[in-house]
Amino acid sequence: MSPAVDTMVAAEQQIALEHQLREKVVNEEFKIWKKTVPLLYNSIHTHALKWPSLTVDFSPKYTISDDKNSVAVSFVTGTNTSSRDNDTVSITAINLPSTLAPDFASFAVGDSIPIPVKDTESSDLSVTRSWKHPGEVNRAKFSPSGERFVTFDNAGTVHLYNVAEEHPIDYKFHNTEGYCLEWVSEDQFLTGANDSQIALWNVASPTSPVRQYNTHSAVINDLSYSKPTGVLFGSVSDDFTTQIHDLRVSEGSPAIKIIERHLQNAIQLHPDISYLFATGGKDNVVNVYDARSTKAPIRQLFGHNDSIFGLRWDNSDPLSLYSWGLDKRVISWDLNYMTEEYTPPHSESLETKKKSKHTEDPCLQFIHAGHTNRVNDFAVHPSIPHLFATVGDDTLLEIYQPKTLNEGEEHEGDHEDEDEDEDADGQEGQDAEENQDPIDGPEDGSAAKEDDDGEDDEDNLIGRPDEDDKSSSGAGSSSNGQVGINARPVAQEENSNSDVDMAD
Repeated sequence: MSPAVDTMVAAEQQIALEHQLREKVVNEEFKIWKKTVPLLYNSIHTHALKWPSLTVDFSPKYTISDDKNSVAVSFVTGTNTSSRDNDTVSITAINLPSTLAPDFASFAVGDSIPIPVKDTESSDLSVTRSWKHPGEVNRAKFSPSGERFVTFDNAGTVHLYNVAEEHPIDYKFHNTEGYCLEWVSEDQFLTGANDSQIALWNVASPTSPVRQYNTHSAVINDLSYSKPTGVLFGSVSDDFTTQIHDLRVSEGSPAIKIIERHLQNAIQLHPDISYLFATGGKDNVVNVYDARSTKAPIRQLFGHNDSIFGLRWDNSDPLSLYSWGLDKRVISWDLNYMTEEYTPPHSESLETKKKSKHTEDPCLQFIHAGHTNRVNDFAVHPSIPHLFATVGDDTLLEIYQPKTLNEGEEHEGDHEDEDEDEDADGQEGQDAEENQDPIDGPEDGSAAKEDDDGEDDEDNLIGRPDEDDKSSSGAGSSSNGQVGINARPVAQEENSNSDVDMAD
């Protein structure tokens, strides 16, 4: 063989070896995550789908079983068969422990507290309704009431399904496929597609959109409606712009236009704070903005090591934000810690880095590492606090709730101990730390937060909720982006309440 051929063969062998090494690392990380599951989650169910799903979204409704032992939640997913089979969109129900229900206390009084019992005669997961879908299901979104949902196919047609009816209604306007759906109200929704067009639809008028927004020049990557204002929505595009629009005005320039250095894949306007929004994209960074001054983000969040695909705010915790993407991770962020001293990775000042007390972003609270390929979508349950769902290219569907701890109670107890005997408290804390049970995971572990993190910071740019109203996530995190352990450890006896259902 010629030297050129030898070089090509050697290069191909090197690429194959590198691929095998990456696969081995991914498999080892997944094994480590499975070992730590009982420590990190109150409840988790994983299920291998026949085909990957690009989308998942919860219905806001839930029902309590007659024996009070379980709560049933439902969600929509769709197939991505790449034309190898007929595509479908389905509503699936899953039974979870009733302790997850927000109104659990209302039916768990005294001796009547239910004890979850595993029903071996039936599966926890069941498809309750399924429809044939014309092409791949790029995105699906439930309406606010949960009575209907819309989907986007790979030909550009939007389909509206009433949960109780057989046939969908088609909305045709876009000439290429799209991935952006956002409900404005029960009767209106927004769509954005690869044709650079954004459309506002009335549910009752499928023939043509109410308004069109033509301010982008490339693929629309994401849309987000502002509930506090009722008239604004945001968009990000492959044209390297982030835009905030007024629903009432379809002509002219957007209300806000930010020219980005990096392509942004996701945008989320805050559901309660009218001026707060976040973006994320190919630079692996989450940008948090104040809409009143958009020259620069008020904070950048660092933790991903590959492109960010999506963002979501938490319905039950106004300062919790979630991001996911190509690095197979879902990261939970707590914006209560935005103003803590921290040196970003791109900082060139070694002196500043040495002075910083945090080696990882203090806002990083939990890393969900249950996927072995990219995470396609993530959903937050509208009614049940801290209940999440993910789907990925590995065909896995995961429904989970991380362990949580009321930080305010934790720090209140710390301060009481200090008042009683500061010296003794310090020595006991050191002894407890030395005797803590080890957890299987990466050797570098995760950095625990300082005790003074619970103190209110009057300079916080977006404000903090009252201590009595705040419920902070118990979180797994890791400075190297791998699966980690709880940043605020939960008492070991809570592990007995974990409801773990892991697919092999």
